Amino acid sequence: MAKKIDLKKLKSRSLNEIDTCIIRVQDSVAAGGHYTLIRWMSAMTAVQLHSVWERYAEWRLVAALNHNAKHFIAEEGIVGVSHVSSGLASFIVRGGNRYFDFRSMSDLIAKSDRWLGRAENPFRNLDKVDSSYIDALASVRNAVVHGSDAAKRTYCYHLNKVYGIKFAPTPEEFLNAKDNRAGSPSRYQPRLTGFSVVVKKAIQLC
Repeated sequence: MAKKIDLKKLKSRSLNEIDTCIIRVQDSVAAGGHYTLIRWMSAMTAVQLHSVWERYAEWRLVAALNHNAKHFIAEEGIVGVSHVSSGLASFIVRGGNRYFDFRSMSDLIAKSDRWLGRAENPFRNLDKVDSSYIDALASVRNAVVHGSDAAKRTYCYHLNKVYGIKFAPTPEEFLNAKDNRAGSPSRYQPRLTGFSVVVKKAIQLC
């Protein structure tokens, strides 16, 4: 049987990437970096955090199909096959495209249900609160990268929904501000840190 994807290594690599980019910002703050530089670094780090999550989600799906494809094989009516190779799993998840695309956590969960079944869907381990933070991170990423009116509207919507912020500041200002809410994932720390905590938790749970 072909070698299966090492899920432990996948998780470890993704978690290390997150630690590295967060430490980079923290070190710059500790060294007395200029505020405008720290703001820019925070915005770019939020983009990187979301990129790590997107890549992890794709490869976690590939690994899930590679480890257990019973639901997919049954749903597709495939005969004489009991295993899906990592290459084929990647092709299935990407749909023949260059990368796997999902618009939100609900979209990710729905697509995973279709391939894996609800019972074997690892992304169902996340609760709605954690999922809402990841969707908020995606909106920050899009506001930074695209800056379109649609991206800004979505960004404002998620800041209001998740943080109760009715008048959204710029992403750079938002990420650097400390989150003092009682229910914060990293109380009294910059909101960027809170996002890193949630994404790391999601990787560990999924």
